[in-house]
Order: sequence, then C-alpha cells, then structure tokens
Amino acid sequence: MKRISLYPIFAVFMFSLIFAPYSHGQNDALQRTIARFDLTKATSQHRLQVEIEPPQISSETIRYFMPKIVPGTYTINNFGRFVHDMKAYDQEGSELNIARIDTNTWEISGASRLKRISYWVEDTYHSQSMPVVFEPTGTCIDSAEVFMLNNFTLIGYFEGFKDMPYTISITKPQGFYGATSMPLESSGPDTDVYNPRNYFELHDNPIMYSIPDTASVMVNNTKILLSLYSPNKKVNAAYLIEHTKQLFEAQGEYLGGELPASKYSILVYLFEGSSLSGSAGALEHFSSTTFTYPEISGEEFIQPFRDVVAHEFFHIVTPLGIHSDEIGNFDFINPVMSKHLWLYEGSTEYYAVHSQVKHGVITPDEFFKKLQQKLYISTLYLNDTLPFTELSKGALDKYKPQYFNVYQKGALINMCLDLYLLKLSEGKYGLQQLKTELGNKYGPDRSFNDSELFDIITGMTFPEIREFFAKYVEGPNRLPYKQFLNYAGYDFFDEYELEVPALIGAVLQLGEEGSIEVAEVNDFGKLLKLKEGDRIFSINGSVVNAHNFENIAGGIEKKLKPGDEVTIVVERKSKGSNYIKKTLKANTYPTKRKERFVILAAKNATDEQLMIRKAWIDQ
Repeated sequence: MKRISLYPIFAVFMFSLIFAPYSHGQNDALQRTIARFDLTKATSQHRLQVEIEPPQISSETIRYFMPKIVPGTYTINNFGRFVHDMKAYDQEGSELNIARIDTNTWEISGASRLKRISYWVEDTYHSQSMPVVFEPTGTCIDSAEVFMLNNFTLIGYFEGFKDMPYTISITKPQGFYGATSMPLESSGPDTDVYNPRNYFELHDNPIMYSIPDTASVMVNNTKILLSLYSPNKKVNAAYLIEHTKQLFEAQGEYLGGELPASKYSILVYLFEGSSLSGSAGALEHFSSTTFTYPEISGEEFIQPFRDVVAHEFFHIVTPLGIHSDEIGNFDFINPVMSKHLWLYEGSTEYYAVHSQVKHGVITPDEFFKKLQQKLYISTLYLNDTLPFTELSKGALDKYKPQYFNVYQKGALINMCLDLYLLKLSEGKYGLQQLKTELGNKYGPDRSFNDSELFDIITGMTFPEIREFFAKYVEGPNRLPYKQFLNYAGYDFFDEYELEVPALIGAVLQLGEEGSIEVAEVNDFGKLLKLKEGDRIFSINGSVVNAHNFENIAGGIEKKLKPGDEVTIVVERKSKGSNYIKKTLKANTYPTKRKERFVILAAKNATDEQLMIRKAWIDQ
C-alpha cells in the first residue's frame, strides 16, 4: 500500500499478499459459497444488500466471519462493523436464529437447514463509523456513479469453508463495466458472474464498476488494464497510459521473462474534494491495485501516478511469487507476521527506483536523490538500529510507528545487498538474478519457511551473504553505505557542502490543498521580496505543488548560472481570505548549501568499480 497524507503530506507503503491453495476432493457444487448483490438497488445512503448461499453444512451451528484485518493494512479495521441487519433463512423461508458473537462473528443455529443469509453493508467512503478506513482498503457505493468494491468489505466466509470456491453474481447498472483481475465465468448486459477459487482469491481481486474509461498496455506476457473514475473528467485513462508507457516498458525489461499473472488491473478513483481519511494512496494485491487520489489535472497527476504504479506493479514478483507460510496461509482474524518485510516491501521499493535508472527512465542524479531522501528519513526520523526482522514481526503492534522504514531502510538494505552480490560475483549476479531464482524455486503455490530463508539465500549465493543478513537485517548495525557504494565507484558523504545558485531563499512548508508555503525568509528571499505566508505558484514559468516541487526546482537549479534572473510568482494573502498573484524577480548568485547523505561519482574509479557500476545501473 502506498499512503499519502495530504494534510500534511506523508507517504507510507504497505504490502498486501494472500494465497491459499484450493483443496479439491469434495463435491464442488455442494461446497461452493454463492454471493449475490444488485448494484442497481444500492440506496442513496450508500448501502447495498448482500445475499449469501452457503455450501452444504452438516453441523447444527455454523459461524460466519467478516475480516478483522486484511493483509497490507496493519490496522484493525473490523469490517464487520459495516454489516447490519443480518438474517438467516431455511429452505421454506422461515428465519433461523442468528446471534452476533462479536463485531466480526455471527453464529447461526439450525445450520444444517440454512438456505441463505442476507444483510446490508454500508460503504466505508461515507461512513461515520470510526476509525476511518483508508479509502483504497475500503468500498465506495455511489449509486449511478461508481462502485469501488474491495470484496472483503462485502463478503465473508463460513467457518471451515474459507479454502473452498465461490461464485459471485453481480447485477450492474446499464452501461457499467466491471474492471478486475477476478476470474470471470460470464458477462452479460445486466449481470457478471465470477468464480474465485477460494476466499483468498475473492479478497485479493477488487472490482470497480463505472461507465468505462479504460486503457491497457502489455508488459511481457501480462496485460495491464487501467480503469479510471474521474468525476469531472479532468484525467483520462488513455492519457495516463501514454505518459507511463515508458515506465511499464522499463519494468518489463527489468523483470524479463514470463510474469506470474496474465492480467494486472489498476483501479483509480479520483475524489472530488477531500476524502474522509484526508489521505491518498494505494493498496496492492497479487494482480491489481486500488488507487485513490484528489481529482487534479492529468499533468499534475502523472508524477504521483508514476510513483505509485512503479512500486505496486513489482508486487507481482514479491510476494506473489516469493512468500513465507505466514503470508501464504494468512489468518484474517489473528494474523502471524513474517520477519521478511525487507524482501516483500524493501526489495519491491528498491526495484521501483532501480529499474527506472537502469533503463533510462530517470537519470543517475535523480536516482541518487531518491536514495538520499530515504537515507534522510530512515536515519534522522526513524529507528535506524532496530533489527529489521524484529520490526517485521512487530509491524502490526509493537513497532507499528516504525513501519514506514520498510520503504526507506528496507530499500537501502536491498541496494547494499545488490551491490555486495555484484562485488562477490564480479558483476555477474545481483539481486535481480537472486529474486528470479527464488521465484523459480517457490512461485505462487509454494511458501518457504520463515526461519530458513537467510540460509536458503546463502546456499544459493555466497557464504559472506549470511554475515550480511546477521549484521544488517537480524542485527542492530547501521548499514555501511560508504563501503557498499564504493564497490561501484561512488563516494558517500554524511555531510557535504555544495555551491548552488540561489533560487527561492526561504524555508518552505506544506500549506493547504498541497500548496508550498513560505515559513521563513532568508537573504535571497529578501532580495526577491518574499513574505512569510506566500504560496509559491510558479518558478521561472513552471507551476509547482507539493508533488512536483522537488523535481521542478532541482531541474531549474541545474540550469541557472550566476546573474541569471529568477522569476517567482506567489499567491499572497490580500484582504480576508483572498489571495492575489504577485510576480517577484531577482538575479541569482552562488551560495553554499550543506546537504546530508550525498552520493557522488569517484574521480578515479578503478576498472573493477566501473564494471560493477555498469552491471548495477548501466552507466
């Protein structure tokens, strides 16, 4: 999951993975759970009635569960709280006794005679129930507009039948299309029927119904389907695909070979205004992603869209094809956490940035800037000495505040592991080769033992790798970035003084609605005549906001020469709450700036270092 708190901005990535094999051997028709709902009968109060026909039940009592937690959220959401008025009926239509045991559990008496249960579900996008569910994890029931359906918010499972198949029958409004990677049995003008092989596959395949705005692109053997809901049509799917095609092509080239899914669905819901959670972001699954964000123009949306899909798509490798028993047999009520988030999320986040530099989507400077940001956050704001295996095991509770580090230090662990493997193999074997071999060894249908993975990887690679894991993943040691980057001929500085052209001349902070606001004015800012509270609208003609500021400002800074004119357009508060635009100009001059965690190419790199650099980032 990628989560962006917009007020203030903050990103958290989380993983979503679940798999359990379908166990054959019983009569399929009798052991199938059937779920039905009619989207055309959704109420204006954002509620939907669900009917469930159970498999054949021999016991006199049976329990029905809604998930307490789903993988990837690290939050107890208690989805049963959105279920109301559950009733149970026998074949004659008489009501059976049903008792609510707790928020997520119902017990039905006379279960051997049970024909169906019926209940109402309220959506999470508009519910007043607290705590608020992060929108990509929830469901939107917006009659005649759009239905973003995370199926685990609508459909539960009967005790003992979680691993048996389902049939899902959905009646849809005229002209609506259901975008999903769920196995589809049939589709007509009024009704779609899906056949997930178990509750895990049902949970793992969200569906978005709307008037279709879709586009697609092939990545190796996988079709990527993008389905978009933009209420005011500020963005369209074809535009997004066109402007991310190079990224997808780079990811396909980076992964090489055949991928473990034939279809990958990206379901994008754009909010008009703000969301209940005040956040934006995505929840990834085996072969799909749900992504919610404020509705902005296509040009503004491109960068956050790229940032999200660059990460989420790589989950098609980990943990879809490489995962432990704790992941492969996930318990929706009482989950047990794996200790390998360095692999599931850390390597996925590293892939997201490494693939782009290796295949020319971003420059090495841009790549190192992304690494620099991760170093800054993990070292200065999070616990850099907390053993990563402990963080992983306690990510749901004890170490939940440190979870964000799986996308910071977790990615950096994988960078160092990649460089170490390339060093030991003389440039012939890196993290990409290791993960490919792990995927071939395990794959979607086979889990590894959580406690054995480090030894398994060591056996596949080099004895030194076991010590790497002991020190930097299981142990409390800080990663020696200088050592590992030096393998590829790069110097690492904890602090470095740069000479740069003066550009803004102010301390900036995030303002309302994603604006960049002046918090404090310094020398060049005084020359520009900036004022505290000014909102930076544009720099040298380029409109900026919280999402693109760093890229735009960095690009302009590189092009400026001493004496060049800098033009800043600001929005300045006038009378009351009104803002007026003011154009400010000044000539730039050289100034000193200290930066932390700077990575620079060594001046006299050896042939061996250049060989490893070439294998690492193709430079």
